Amino acid sequence: MIGLLLAFKKDKPSIDVSAHADDITTLILYAIVLIIAFFVVRPELWRRMLLVRVDPRPAALMRISYGFVVLWTFLDLAFTKGTGAAEFNFTFLFTDEGLWLTDMARRNYSGDLKTLWDPEMGFEHWYDIFKALWGRMSILHFRSDPPFVMAVFGAMFTSLTLMIFGFKTRVMTIVSWFLVESVYRYSPVYYTGGDTVTRVFMFLAMFANWGQAYSIDAWWRRRKAILKGSRVVPPLRKIAAWPMRLMFLQLAIIYCATGLLKSGSTWKTGTALYYALNLEHFYRFPQSGLVATAHHIGLLPASSIAVHWWEMLFPVVFLGLFINAYERERKDGTWPKAAIWRQVLGWCTLLAAWLIGAHVAGVAAHYYLQPKSDAPLGIPREHLIFVFRIAVALIPFAAAAVYFVLRRFLPRVFDFVRKWCLGRRLWLVVGFNMHIGIDISMNVGVFANVMMGVYFIWLSGEEIEFVWRYFFSRPMDVADRPSQADREAVMGKSFHRLPSKARGALFWVSRRSGLDRLLYRQPGKRYTVLHQQDEQAIRYAALLRCWDTGHRLDFVADDDEHKSERGPLRVQIEGDKNVLTGAAAGRALVRIFPGLWLFRPFMWVPGLGSALGLLALRILKQK
Repeated sequence: MIGLLLAFKKDKPSIDVSAHADDITTLILYAIVLIIAFFVVRPELWRRMLLVRVDPRPAALMRISYGFVVLWTFLDLAFTKGTGAAEFNFTFLFTDEGLWLTDMARRNYSGDLKTLWDPEMGFEHWYDIFKALWGRMSILHFRSDPPFVMAVFGAMFTSLTLMIFGFKTRVMTIVSWFLVESVYRYSPVYYTGGDTVTRVFMFLAMFANWGQAYSIDAWWRRRKAILKGSRVVPPLRKIAAWPMRLMFLQLAIIYCATGLLKSGSTWKTGTALYYALNLEHFYRFPQSGLVATAHHIGLLPASSIAVHWWEMLFPVVFLGLFINAYERERKDGTWPKAAIWRQVLGWCTLLAAWLIGAHVAGVAAHYYLQPKSDAPLGIPREHLIFVFRIAVALIPFAAAAVYFVLRRFLPRVFDFVRKWCLGRRLWLVVGFNMHIGIDISMNVGVFANVMMGVYFIWLSGEEIEFVWRYFFSRPMDVADRPSQADREAVMGKSFHRLPSKARGALFWVSRRSGLDRLLYRQPGKRYTVLHQQDEQAIRYAALLRCWDTGHRLDFVADDDEHKSERGPLRVQIEGDKNVLTGAAAGRALVRIFPGLWLFRPFMWVPGLGSALGLLALRILKQK
């Protein structure tokens, strides 16, 4: 997608900015030194930003979603039949019976391996293998016959699956990265922007301890502690934040670079999506009539311009993260403090780095301002670039003035701006909808899927907890929902200015459209686990808490005496007088434990549902 719509650029003379390359490189290095100096002066902010431990659930959800996307990408790539051929793509792309013989692939794409290794003599020195690994070496450059390639793909699929389930997560993540890289490095002929993004985040994932939640590893650790005598259910271990923060930065860089590279006139006029959706190579299905209508009514031009600016301005979300964290922790009294002289010196170093960036931005403006184009606002081109530098240099001062004015005199507007305009909910929701639209309408590889798979790391543990509780809730009974008078009592002044008939109409629409079912919820039915009163039975029953992400379980000592030491698992659902045991109890728990939802599609198969219920009990250590 990065280079797709860049092709729709009018025939304009290009600008050669290579003469400034050396000076710009030097200035960028100075800016990096100044940023490092800022954190040397303010080390508490460096610790606050990177060296903290955070809730593991966002990273765990990313592990599942991102791992599934990578797994599906290679399954689709390998086992899709090529056009007009009976063989699968993996034979054509990755074996010596396809595009390349092994020697040819090694000579063209292996980097230094072709000089470090000889098929007959091997490596000259023992350390040459590390030199080769540092380059573009792939294990397929040593051997690429179909059985061996199939074995490599099988190992990659296995490691990715185990990584998704969270078994030996750190090891499986490293193994998955190595195998994915080996496949990618064999030959770049099929690369898309999505493949590059996959490789980048797969590398960063090796440093993220993302197996501390929603994983077999985390469940096994907590299970072992409970059965060994822990008096409480062990909490999830927090993980280092810096790998996720680097993923934040990487995502913002990708979006911003993608937006800046879209410099053609079609993006300025809003016709880029119109042209892209009419290209047979990119659209998923013929849609010229629908596209023409959407373009005529202005929907596609507006979308093109909005997406363009959204991508270029995506780094603004970091400003929102900083302001919201500062306001929240300033109110709590937990924001790191520093002496005045360190604060002043730190801000001066950041300002100096920004001024260097303003000068670099002026040079980059040559790429966008064409020599023969009309001068905007009647300002000559060379003067316009100077004005642009000054405007960029003044942005921090203008932003600081707006910040203090809004916080001091317009607190409600200030809260709206920082929570909504600068908040994650706006930028991520727009991005999610954009990628869904791209994925449905255009065939541009896995870029959209990979980017959406990374979005989970932007959430907090509290937000994930809220989502689970909402997901497991149910619509509130009609009799228990607030009346129109109760709803109007909590509305603002602008709502009360509406005529009474308009307010009544909104109330009627809310009831009839199903919106009430989404807004007014109550907790889902409770599941009561009846357990024996001895300590062993209590511990085995407590194991179920490790699976209860929706907090649906209650535990009650069973008055019924059982012959066995622990007795069978007994579950009673709220509103149901029957007590479920055996396979029926296992099937009931599958419905409320997301970790067992792989069983749900098969629960209704005759004869298989009971077997899966018993298997669920065995997994839950209840049988």
